[in-house]
Amino acid sequence: EYLSVAMKKGHELGLDIGMAVSSSWNAGGSWIGPEDAIKEVLLTSQVVKGPGKVSLKIIPPQRQMRPIEHYSLISSVAMPYSATKKIDDGIVKAVNLDKLTSNSETINWDVPEGEWEVFSFFSCNTMQPLVIPSPNSRGLMIDHLSHDATRKHFDSLFSQLPDFLMEERLIKFMEIDSYEVHMMKDWSPNLVTEFKSRYKYDPVPYIPLLLGYNLEDSIVAERFRADYARLVSDMMIENHFGQSVEIADKYGIQMVTEAGHGGSPRVDPLKALGHSHIPTGEYWNRMQFWVTKEAASAAHIYGLKLVASESLTGWQHWQHGPSDYKQLTDIALCEGLNQIMFHTFAHNPEVAGKPGFTYHAGEHLNVNTTWWEMAKPFMDYLGRCSYMLRQGLFVADACLYYGDQAPNLVPPKRIDPNIEPLYDDDHCLHCGQPKSINPGPVPGYDYDYMNAEIIVRDMTVVDGKITLPSGMSYRVMMLPDKESINLDVLRKLDELVSQGAVILGSKPSRTTSLENYPDCDEEVKSLADKIWGDCDGTSVKSNSYGQGMVYCGLSLLEVLEDLGIPKDIEVKGIDNSDMHIDYIHRQTGNLDIYFISNSNQSTEEFSAVFRVDKKRKVEIWDPLTGLVQREVEYIKSDNGLELKLIMDPLSSLFVVFPEKSSGKNDEGLHKNLQFAGFLSAGEKISQSKIDLSSNWTVSFDPSWGGPAAYPMEKLVSWPSTDVEGVKYYSGKAVYKKQFELDEGLLDGNRKFVVKFSNIRETARVMVNGIDC
Repeated sequence: EYLSVAMKKGHELGLDIGMAVSSSWNAGGSWIGPEDAIKEVLLTSQVVKGPGKVSLKIIPPQRQMRPIEHYSLISSVAMPYSATKKIDDGIVKAVNLDKLTSNSETINWDVPEGEWEVFSFFSCNTMQPLVIPSPNSRGLMIDHLSHDATRKHFDSLFSQLPDFLMEERLIKFMEIDSYEVHMMKDWSPNLVTEFKSRYKYDPVPYIPLLLGYNLEDSIVAERFRADYARLVSDMMIENHFGQSVEIADKYGIQMVTEAGHGGSPRVDPLKALGHSHIPTGEYWNRMQFWVTKEAASAAHIYGLKLVASESLTGWQHWQHGPSDYKQLTDIALCEGLNQIMFHTFAHNPEVAGKPGFTYHAGEHLNVNTTWWEMAKPFMDYLGRCSYMLRQGLFVADACLYYGDQAPNLVPPKRIDPNIEPLYDDDHCLHCGQPKSINPGPVPGYDYDYMNAEIIVRDMTVVDGKITLPSGMSYRVMMLPDKESINLDVLRKLDELVSQGAVILGSKPSRTTSLENYPDCDEEVKSLADKIWGDCDGTSVKSNSYGQGMVYCGLSLLEVLEDLGIPKDIEVKGIDNSDMHIDYIHRQTGNLDIYFISNSNQSTEEFSAVFRVDKKRKVEIWDPLTGLVQREVEYIKSDNGLELKLIMDPLSSLFVVFPEKSSGKNDEGLHKNLQFAGFLSAGEKISQSKIDLSSNWTVSFDPSWGGPAAYPMEKLVSWPSTDVEGVKYYSGKAVYKKQFELDEGLLDGNRKFVVKFSNIRETARVMVNGIDC
């Protein structure tokens, strides 16, 4: 009933309506039974001595804190007993006991000589429920590794929504929220079968390595654990995220997935986000949780247009407003964001009162916000920026291959500058995990992260550039600083470098998997010797191979400079080591579009050199006001066009380089963006000033506890006053002041600027009743 009302009203207003795939996160509900619910693998073990026949009762699984309600036996194996929990001999001498097991309860076995440890492995339901569901949806989370579980979930969901799958009333998008599941060793009924098919060996004897047992050869153990984790990632992506998109495609629904490394990640996040319609990250207010670069890289390499983010999450409640939100959003825009998803916008009917219904996280951005009636310019700003940053393709000089491990991560370049980072530069500022690959400082250059699937499936070399079907291209690929590498990736690198690609990375000596071990390592060494030659990163730091080049022992910045690639943007005249002057560059067939942000609380004056064709024209588009300046002073430098810029605190602008100026009344981008205004070069502000900073009358709302009229001799912050109705007032107030201008100034040929030094949070200015 309520959804029907929302859909009807949305269509009347021309709005696209969507919904989450569950009443909570991530997926599940009252319709999910134990057979389709989330599972983990556990083991029990007991020691027996031989020789002799035994009838062994299988010990059922146990779990600390939570009882086990549903479980099933996967397999039982026996291995030579080791008191140190090292199973080196055990794996090669393992005895499978499944054919000797009756009713999953008793093992009848003629035990050989010696002590044997009998392991029994179980698939156990965790019974983890949805986190905060509505009463009618309360139920279990699905087994995200199961194709059947995901399909049943959507079948049940859509069976309740038949009226909203018709074209005239269609739900336009659905959202899969972050994966926040208990940390455990994931399991699913088809896992062993899938493992054998993909990795060509039996995982069962190795399962103790997931649950506290080890090998003397820790690298072998590491490879099995990596194979297991990659399989969990692939099954989750294929059966949950990927299948969700396939289901949505049947109805013409867009699937929005927050599938990256927020929450409790299991996946290769680029692959998971790439298997969606709209990859989604997150960024928080006054917290370190920032994951937007990840979603942006996924969109760029998988050919997706939109990059969304769960925006302005946090626990600051009503402490901040548009200026703070703009500062943080601008940083996220420079990471690749172009689709804002507010967290959260609560529905507040009049009966909810003020401040109304709220969720415990988020900035409570809704119609009850005190500045809501003045929110349009802020929303217009976000719309203009988002539209501009969907044009053309992202410009990057490098791609960073982050390995094939799961879970994996793409760290943010920056987080909220108002907080102290919890972690150093070697660790992800979001989650604190060691960075999979660290490019180091590369001021003036940008990059995407890259995964194995895209490298192996999609990469080609065109005119010396690494190129993707999405249209993205890169001058150099950086590899993680590891001895191991995915064998399929190395085989593809052999092709790419021989065809002209440039890569940076140390010479690998082994693969990441146990598949075809140990022969797989010999192939790695053979290929690496061909590609790297004598390049060791110490005495020899580069090697030509075919038409391409391999570097080792240099930084990414040094390689870009050695290749003679100028900075995409060079900031001159200020210390920008903290990247407070940030940027992102998009390129269409006939436009270079740079978004520039000053996230500092102070004005910055600097020069910027843009790596563009020197024949281009220069325009400055102000996304806050919609004004376009098409007569801009610049000089031609060695590497492009140089501009002097003065940027106010927390300001931003677009510097646009068209092939030719499109004039004052142009169509296309300008019309769609409502960039309607025009500034001609030479317009100057008069130096004569009138001081308006004293003797104001301020009217507060008495029903909110404020005085109807309060004389303010000097403009001061409300909390600094002694009047309680002003000191603790939260809401709107009206400032009034009369002043006079000489009649000679009002000749109709002058423009006047009213400037306020520090407004919190926003103001609407009227002069003689005219809205300014």
